[in-house]
Amino acid sequence: MISRWVVGVALLFGILLLMLPDRDEQSIARIGSASMLVCTKELREQVAKQVLAKETVAVTFSNSCPELIASLKVDDRGTMVIVGNRHPVTMRLYPQVENGKIRWRCHGEPAELITGLCKP
Repeated sequence: MISRWVVGVALLFGILLLMLPDRDEQSIARIGSASMLVCTKELREQVAKQVLAKETVAVTFSNSCPELIASLKVDDRGTMVIVGNRHPVTMRLYPQVENGKIRWRCHGEPAELITGLCKP
């Protein structure tokens, strides 16, 4: 029983390794752009609270990922512009209220360097 489990885990691990993207610059930049979004999670939560409360957005970004994010600007409506540091990526995030919750729309460029979480 345990040996089947070990073989299954090893097989799954091998399949996942085969599914990893090639280590080319575009794949690394896509991973970087996804990481940039992760680094803004706390800020997006703060913005969401203010947008839902229909307040003017006023937040300060504490950049915990300076190797990835060169700058991040937020306007008074919560729209964010994130500029990459290591990779030449720009992403724009727009908060939208849907059913009392915030849903983030994201558009980024250049398209070949943007994560699938953000539409080019």
